[in-house]
Amino acid sequence: MTELAIHQPNAVAVPDQAAAPGTDLVLWARQAEAAAIYAERVCSTTMAPSAYRGKPAEAAAAILAGAELGFSPMASLRAFDNISGTPAPKAMTLRAVVQAAGHEVRIVESTDERAVVDGRRKGDTEWQTSIWDIPRAQKLAQYKTNAMYKTNIAQMLCARATAEVCRWIGADAIMGMPYAAEEIGDFEPAVPAPAARRLTVAELDAAPTEVPDSAHTEMIDDKQRRHMFALWAELGFDNNSDADRATRLDVISRFIGERVESSSDLTRADADLVIAKLIERRDARNVAS
Repeated sequence: MTELAIHQPNAVAVPDQAAAPGTDLVLWARQAEAAAIYAERVCSTTMAPSAYRGKPAEAAAAILAGAELGFSPMASLRAFDNISGTPAPKAMTLRAVVQAAGHEVRIVESTDERAVVDGRRKGDTEWQTSIWDIPRAQKLAQYKTNAMYKTNIAQMLCARATAEVCRWIGADAIMGMPYAAEEIGDFEPAVPAPAARRLTVAELDAAPTEVPDSAHTEMIDDKQRRHMFALWAELGFDNNSDADRATRLDVISRFIGERVESSSDLTRADADLVIAKLIERRDARNVAS
């Protein structure tokens, strides 16, 4: 038995794969609800791993991920790290699952210089061997920036070798989980998109934009209306509350120089002007961000 005991039945039941069509989805929904309730209660206590304290949604996701592999709820929280809100299995989690499936994994060597891990599928006679040493680790972009390679180099090398062997011999058992938490830390983090900032009324009503030369007097069309409301949403004014609607109409009135009671009162020329001004404000905000 490995560091993580795998047992059945779970505290959070795994859906019966032989159930009638549609039944498994219902069971999964019940399972998700149970996981959420459990996570809500546990994450407010010191019993929860630090990565999940105060984060019941992430904990529920980890519990559901663990349930699919046969873990109890608390074992799931220990088995998965919280990587940017997504549960990622630890290397020992992959090893536990693979060994529970009858495959063999053995750590032949683990030092600060090198890790050697062997793996063999159930019924096979040949061993697969993964070797991770300092020169190989140094090829990783994150070798210099991931502090774990300075403080726990032996653990990191062993984790990389273990995860690699588990994918080789037990992909069916780990159900396609591509990378261990220790490996994910080696990848370049995605650059998050800047959070949308709601513009103030003063910013919306800033420097005037020249009115387009439009002689027609037709009323606003559906395409303009959709474009205008999409821009309002980007600027943080997509709420249908009376306050937001009043703000939008007040700003529009100042844009076109006369009071309007509804966007339906705008001509196509008015709508073009409003759209141009909103684009101008959006672009100015994005540059400032």
